[in-house]
Amino acid sequence: MKLTEKQKNCPYCHDPFPSVPLFGGNILLRIAEDGGEYVLNVECNGDPEDVGILSFATDGQAIIGCPFCRRPLSEEEE
Repeated sequence: MKLTEKQKNCPYCHDPFPSVPLFGGNILLRIAEDGGEYVLNVECNGDPEDVGILSFATDGQAIIGCPFCRRPLSEEEE
């Protein structure tokens, strides 16, 4: 697949996957790869109650593309 410049330079979906701060940095969202499958992980960066329902709804959710640039995560880059 031919990637766009945005996808080639996306800071969130290339290994090593950085954490993305949300809500003033209280919650961190990170893409993780586990045996060829990609998931979203929600991490607490302070009070565990800050994560709340967001963790329940998204933590460990399997994804097929980057939520930021839409690059398919399981395809090889050209």
